[in-house]
Amino acid sequence: MAQSTLPSHIKQLVDKKNYVIAIKTHAQEQGISLDEAKQQIDAYENQALAANSQTPPTAHPAPSAKTKEQGFSTLTQGLDNHLKQENITLPLLPRWVKRVSVIILVILIIGWLFYRLFK
Repeated sequence: MAQSTLPSHIKQLVDKKNYVIAIKTHAQEQGISLDEAKQQIDAYENQALAANSQTPPTAHPAPSAKTKEQGFSTLTQGLDNHLKQENITLPLLPRWVKRVSVIILVILIIGWLFYRLFK
């Protein structure tokens, strides 16, 4: 191969799995054919995969079997934390409660009017 290492921006494209853009950009910048650029990028990727397979995996605790309730509580806690970080306060009544109550109120008023009309 004419070039053993790729430019950093091409490496970033390959790491992000943007192969088409990486191949076209590399071929255009180096003035080589698309096949040569593809071969160089494939060689880089194989080299990166080999390097990743040699490194031992980081020690993460094995995820315990979470129930749906635990997952949901984790999700709501994360959402609450995000809202606190963004300084967003939640209203006392959610929007859907307001909408449902208005719909029920309208139905009751219309029902009462029909009751009075046909009584």
